[in-house]
Amino acid sequence: MTSTAPAHEAAPATTVRARVSRDSLWLASGYAATAGSGFVFWLLAAVWIPQSQLGIEASVLAAVMAAAALASNGPGSALVVMLPLGGPAARETLRRALAATAVLALVSGVAAGALVAGLLPSALPPVSTVCVVAACSVAWALFNVQSQALAGASDARATLIVNGSANLLKLGLLALLAFGAPSTPFVLVVATIAPAVAMTAASLAMVIPRALRRDDRRSGSVRRWDGDLARAFRRFSLQNAIAVGIVMCAGLSLSFLVTTLASPAEGAIFAIAFQFSVALDLVGVAVATALARSAVGAFAHTAELAHGYALKVSLAVGALGAAAAIATPLMFLLLGRGYPPLYGMAVVGILAAASAMRPGYDVWSALSRARHRVRPVLVGNAVWVLALFGFVLLLVPRWGALGASIAVACAALVLAIIGSVGLRHAHPQRTAPLPSKGAPA
Repeated sequence: MTSTAPAHEAAPATTVRARVSRDSLWLASGYAATAGSGFVFWLLAAVWIPQSQLGIEASVLAAVMAAAALASNGPGSALVVMLPLGGPAARETLRRALAATAVLALVSGVAAGALVAGLLPSALPPVSTVCVVAACSVAWALFNVQSQALAGASDARATLIVNGSANLLKLGLLALLAFGAPSTPFVLVVATIAPAVAMTAASLAMVIPRALRRDDRRSGSVRRWDGDLARAFRRFSLQNAIAVGIVMCAGLSLSFLVTTLASPAEGAIFAIAFQFSVALDLVGVAVATALARSAVGAFAHTAELAHGYALKVSLAVGALGAAAAIATPLMFLLLGRGYPPLYGMAVVGILAAASAMRPGYDVWSALSRARHRVRPVLVGNAVWVLALFGFVLLLVPRWGALGASIAVACAALVLAIIGSVGLRHAHPQRTAPLPSKGAPA
């Protein structure tokens, strides 16, 4: 007797490729809106805010985003994989993801606030600083989760609308605060978080429910929440928070580390240069997220496409990174004294090279997490974190922003090796499809 393959697994490779390409495009567009407005945001901040103050403000914002990433990645990754189940189960997954994210972000935000209050100068009392950082961490974590919920609900294009609107509001609020209330504490943090709060509320109230209803009509799912799914959600969220959240936390905390280990001026230079790296990394993240979403229902065809997508993304990121490095001297000249053009070019160029090394690892990691094989990703990420912090402690006190960029590149090389080996072993027969009942495999 022969077994019948699941309908999703029988999806033609061309259909899978088209779906991955479409979702990648919309996700990348949303991320591009974030990155593009981020460039303008940091350029205007560098013009309007003195360099030393900018370094401190960037460090506070880095602490907020690091705490939020640590809290949101586990539940958010669960949404990408489990929302496609549809029905009442999807809505219960969303509710639990939001609750878990808020609690985790509050805890990590308090810890980040304590570090900010203890290591950075602030116009606010220490207790107030901790409260502000914690509240902003919760807000940014929920903003991250709503973006992942949209990806899981097959409405990747909505990320462009939500993220784009938040970023336009961020630019306007920065200008308003810089000229109308320049003495406002944590100007960069307020300008970034306040629009995110507004757009998160709109997304959770209107955009995500509409996407879930459309997904229900398309799939006809009546899947309900049960004990197996509850255990799978807890396990998957915890594993991804450890495996991926810590990595994102480490990367986003670099501006904070450069400021504390070197100087606020070096922190300001790195914060601006790091925006290029973030933008380039988001290209790979968009493709990896689309592949993870596709792998839930059509793993075999998705795995066959993975290596090709990773190579194309690496080439695209390398070309974009080279253009960014060439454009950096002009940008730094416009910023004026304190931003050496050739120094900035070196920092951006090295960070761009690091971004070009990452896509293979990002794609392999996404495929592994989509099939709930988190342990290999956990090991790889732990190696990366140890390598990154080791090089940071060794290089940043002496070479500042340049040392931080070299540390990122060295750690990225480690990821590239792991990703290359992982993709060679990402054969469809090595993993099992997501069951229609019970916990994810």
